[in-house]
Amino acid sequence: MVTLYQFEISPFCDKIRRVLHVKGVDYTTREISMQDAVTKVRKVNPVGKLPAIEHEGRRFGDSTDIAYYLEERFPEPRLLPSDPRERALCHVLEDWADESLYFYEMFLRFTLGHNAARWVPLLCANDSEIVSRAARFVIPRHMKAILVKQGLGRKSRKQVMADLRRHFEALDGMLSTGPWLVGSSMTLADIAVFVQFACICGTKEGAATLTDFERVGLWMQRVETATAKPDSGSKPALAR
Repeated sequence: MVTLYQFEISPFCDKIRRVLHVKGVDYTTREISMQDAVTKVRKVNPVGKLPAIEHEGRRFGDSTDIAYYLEERFPEPRLLPSDPRERALCHVLEDWADESLYFYEMFLRFTLGHNAARWVPLLCANDSEIVSRAARFVIPRHMKAILVKQGLGRKSRKQVMADLRRHFEALDGMLSTGPWLVGSSMTLADIAVFVQFACICGTKEGAATLTDFERVGLWMQRVETATAKPDSGSKPALAR
């Protein structure tokens, strides 16, 4: 049994849940509150970041490292291509998702006031009322500070939305030759990119942009269907 330590609304934690679903691996989740994020997370991942997993007495952090570990231990169905070029492309697209798209979902969900009013309480769902109230002020400011250092936070909202639209156009173009991003079947690249776009489209601005890209919307539905927890009865990622 795999134990997954997570923030439920984190795209990186969602990535690992979907890998586990695809591979049919039994797992249990341990939800970490914001209040316990520093002390408890470092016990399972010294870097202090989620997701982290525990399996057969071993602990791992970083969503990419976890995904590769699961691919090694539970190789079927494969999510990493065997062809060297396709495997390299899968890596590049996962890195695009993790190191670029992630900051767009952060910008939209946590620094725009109308979106933060929805997403910050969900992030703090396991915290006390006092912590939750404080988080409504602290989290948006903390996210803005991260984005300023990263660079996106130094752009205007109009510039960010123009950049985001180019990402939608790039994804749409990649899907013009087939139903999946790499090769003829779903790979880790699809899952990694999907979870970021699912978060982006969980905002008014992202959902509005998606309406202009039917091919992207159909791909998102394919990935959602292929990676959802069996018989979970949960809402699709786009509706969360």
